[in-house]
Amino acid sequence: MPKMRMRDASISIAILLCAMPVAARAQDVVDEDTAIERALSREGISARDDAERAASAAEIGVIGPRDNPSVELSREGAGGESEYQLGIVQPIDLNGRRGSLRDAARADGLATEAEIARRRQVLVAEVRQAYVQCAAASAQLDVWQRYTEELDEAERVSTARAEAGDTAVYDVRRVRVERRAAEAQLARARGDVAADCAALASLTGIADPQVELEAIKRLSSAAQPGERADLLADERRIEAAQYRVRAADQARLPQLAVGVGVLRRDDGIDTAYGPVVSVGVTVPLWNSGSAAVRREEARAAALESELLIERRRVEAEQNAAAARLAAAREAAVNAAGAREDAGRLGTIAETAYQAGEIGVVELLDAYEAAREAALSVIALATDAALAAVEYDLAIGRTY
Repeated sequence: MPKMRMRDASISIAILLCAMPVAARAQDVVDEDTAIERALSREGISARDDAERAASAAEIGVIGPRDNPSVELSREGAGGESEYQLGIVQPIDLNGRRGSLRDAARADGLATEAEIARRRQVLVAEVRQAYVQCAAASAQLDVWQRYTEELDEAERVSTARAEAGDTAVYDVRRVRVERRAAEAQLARARGDVAADCAALASLTGIADPQVELEAIKRLSSAAQPGERADLLADERRIEAAQYRVRAADQARLPQLAVGVGVLRRDDGIDTAYGPVVSVGVTVPLWNSGSAAVRREEARAAALESELLIERRRVEAEQNAAAARLAAAREAAVNAAGAREDAGRLGTIAETAYQAGEIGVVELLDAYEAAREAALSVIALATDAALAAVEYDLAIGRTY
């Protein structure tokens, strides 16, 4: 009786997920950290961040430490006499308004930095998700390749047994039908790899990326605990708004202006020159500035309300992500145990088929059970890995 040389269907989950397909071995494998670094360093990412930082820094410079001086020229004349005055007037910020506006601009700059950090966190999560999905598709392709090879061997053995009269021709045809169906699924799996890995290629700029299949086993990352940068940005925007409230209130105080200059007086006979000193104070006669204060207070209050709402939303998001991660981990562990049981069935069925104790239908059923268990493990492990990425993003972990 021909000896079957079929793979042991009880391959452990660790070997299944760590083994790279033959096609992937021929090329350099890109690890997850490298993919993240490539995505963060792509053209346009750093340039956009630097431009936003420069704009925030420029806002502080726009306000400046003090107002610009003004130059004034006046002429008076009557009865053959004329008088000219040329002077420079400098407003003096005694109420601290400009300092408060500069503090507001600095707080806005910190908010911009936090927004950039959150955007990078989101990009990292997108890369990790794409990496896991690419790895999962590659692992599924590996399962179908192995299954197709097993059916090829089963067809060879059943054909030899039919020629020797040890089994019916039906067995050969039954295996052949199953093999053709498996080849169709194999082609579909190749398409899934191309589609799922295309997203990773788009994010990283790496053409045809080859990934580590064990990425779908990582249920938690080596990321460092952090904070939600978007909430930090909201807090800084509120801080900036509070500085603007203070600046609006300070603007209600009188503004002092000091001027110095020169006077030229000509009465038609003599010409005389002399210094001129002036002091001016603004008087809030038509506009007390109270409306501006109310406007800034309303804006600050709106931002505080938005932050309160956002904190509640983030708390719910974190709780949901933690629950999904816990459930996905448990399901992945349970599926791994069931897969080992299904794998052992394949070995038992192979021995029984060689001994003539079972037919090809029972053998194929055992192989199918092992295949489906392997695919289920991959799917559940993928869900757990994606849940870990979602949880990391929800709690603000950074790299």
